Amino acid sequence: MVYTTKIRFEGGNATFGESMRFAFSKMGLIFQWSLLSATVGLLLRILDHLASNLGKAGQIVASILIGLLGMAWSIITIFVVPVLVYEGLGPIDTVKKSTQVIKKTWGESLIKHIGLGLVQFFVFVLIIALTVGLTFVLSNAFDTIGFVIGIVTGILVLFITGLIFSVASTIFNTALYVYANKSLVPAGFDEETVKGAFRNRKS
Repeated sequence: MVYTTKIRFEGGNATFGESMRFAFSKMGLIFQWSLLSATVGLLLRILDHLASNLGKAGQIVASILIGLLGMAWSIITIFVVPVLVYEGLGPIDTVKKSTQVIKKTWGESLIKHIGLGLVQFFVFVLIIALTVGLTFVLSNAFDTIGFVIGIVTGILVLFITGLIFSVASTIFNTALYVYANKSLVPAGFDEETVKGAFRNRKS
């Protein structure tokens, strides 16, 4: 997705085959990054398990600290995928580069990261509520078949919505990364919107 976005920003139009070939050419780096990400996730789970052996007060404090660590990790790795695509760096250097871009765009990056997450959460809650209502109506009208149709429809809508949010996040992250490193506003983006991410850093 990031490669396709990159080519589009540069005025090209990457095909599905080209994007897949690029992805396969980066499999080594992708595997290394996946290994690092999985290791961090495992360490956080281990810490969470160890915290369960503490007293109630200790568990609360530990849970807060572990949550903050997890949040910090998710924030500093926002630009990891664009870095992999544009720079081809190893996992450690990729995290360092992502952190540098975060420092440049901290205002817009955090607002987008938290804001988009909240919007997605509320949209998901709305979809789930509508799915429950739809399933109830259909199950009353068509019994088991109606119930299945309602559940399957809800799952499909949730999947498509999650995909849309993921694509939107990827495109905007890539645009910020391009501007941070090349001082170029990608095609299709408003110049003031992208530059605003950097003015937030100066204020």
